[in-house]
Formats: sequence, C-alpha cells, structure tokens
Amino acid sequence: MSEQAEQAARKTGREAKRVADSRWFETTARAGFVGSGIVHLLIGYLAILLGVGNASSGGETDQSGALQQIAAVPGGVFLLWAIAIGTAALTVRLVLEAVVGGRSDSTRGWLARFKDVAKAVVYGVIAYSSASYALGAGSSSSSSSQSAAAKTLATPGGVFVLLLAGAIAVAIGIGLVVIGCRRSFWKQLVRPPRSVERVITVLGVVGYVLKGIAVAIVGVLIGVAGLQSDPDQATGLDGAFDAIRSMPGGVFVLVVIGIGFLAFGVYSFFRARYARL
Repeated sequence: MSEQAEQAARKTGREAKRVADSRWFETTARAGFVGSGIVHLLIGYLAILLGVGNASSGGETDQSGALQQIAAVPGGVFLLWAIAIGTAALTVRLVLEAVVGGRSDSTRGWLARFKDVAKAVVYGVIAYSSASYALGAGSSSSSSSQSAAAKTLATPGGVFVLLLAGAIAVAIGIGLVVIGCRRSFWKQLVRPPRSVERVITVLGVVGYVLKGIAVAIVGVLIGVAGLQSDPDQATGLDGAFDAIRSMPGGVFVLVVIGIGFLAFGVYSFFRARYARL
C-alpha cells in the first residue's frame, strides 16, 4: 500500500471512529443491548414453557421463536425494527473498535480484537434476523442450522468442519461459564452505584453460566451431527433444549436454564446503561 493510500485509510478510520463515538451513535448502540435483552427474555420464557409442558405445538424455543413471538404482537414489527437498528449499530461499533480501536499488536491486543469481532457476529445475526422477521421473511434457525450442516457434510472434509464448529461452540460456552464464575463481565461495565451492584453481579453470574451451558450443549450436538453424518442433529438452541428436556431430570434443568436466559436478558438492560463503549 502506498503512503498516500495508507494515510487515506487512516483518515477514513479516524472519521469512522469519530462517528461511532458520537452521542447519537452510542445511544443507538446501547439500544442494541436492550434489543438483545428482549430476545434473551423471550428465549428464557419459551424454555420455561417447554420445561413445564406448556409450549405451543411446533413452536421454537430459540432466537427465531423469540422473534416470532415479537412479530405476533400488535406493533411487533416496529419493535423488531428497533431491535434490528440497535443491534446493527452495536455491531458496527464493535467492528470499528476491533479495526481502529487503537489496540497494540500484542497477543492481548489481538485477543481483544477477536472478542470484539465475535461479539459483532452475534449481534449482527440478531440484527439480520430481526430485520428479516420485520420484513416477513424470517426462517427457522433450526432449519437453517440443519441446512447448513447438510451442505457442509456434502463437501470434502465436511465432517471435520462440523467437528471444528462444534468444538468452537463448546469453547465459547465454556468461556461464558468462566466469565460468569470469575465475574469478569465487570471489565465490560462502568461500576454502578452500590445499590445495584449486587443485583448486576447476581444477574451476570447466573446469566453467563447458564447461557454458557446451553451454548456448550449446542456445540456437542453439532459435533454429534458431524460424527454421525446426520445434519438433523445440528438444531441450535431449540434442539439443545429438546435434548435437555428428554434427559432424566431434564425438565428441572431446562427451567433453570430458562431462568438463566431471563437473568441474562435483565443483565443486558443494565449493560445498556453501564457498558463501556
């Protein structure tokens, strides 16, 4: 890259960072945490309904099921667009932080960049899915997972790819559990008044640990799909919840995990207020 082109790229990066640091953009990005919180609350609610046997027939208990619930209520389309815009802004903010955040080239700096990109992918998926349901084009995440797994298995080395994807999901789940147990989520937050600090701590620990367990189970199912060459096993959260419910004592575990998603949803509301952006 020529010196002139490099200077132009740096200038563009600084301008993009300036926009991302603006008050209006930060407010929109914080709304993304609220949108994510709403989705987690609904996932928790649907998981508990499944656990106690009151889930609607054919309904899904994952992100797509939550978005379907939002789309079904009066004015739900507007809420879906609000979630899409907020999480999209948060996605952009995280990507810019990873690219032009001024971090060093040390191992820790690159790890921080990777974490920002991983978070951006998560919020980007929520933004895309919310917009799709707002436009009436939403699809089942379980079906999408099965379709992606089938296409992967049909390619050379597809089994290895699915095993790797499953291992990554398990690692992410374990990482969430570690974040909750070590309470390292406080690194992402500005310390609030002491009156709410304990509440946030409890919500964060419960939410991260139980969500992490659910994500790890998803990873196991993806790995099983690869080992058995059966794409139907790769069903995302919906399949993970069904698998939990079918185990001895699974109803109790599923209700507890549903409570964990509820806790993470409420934690996300606090994060919207106290997140370091």
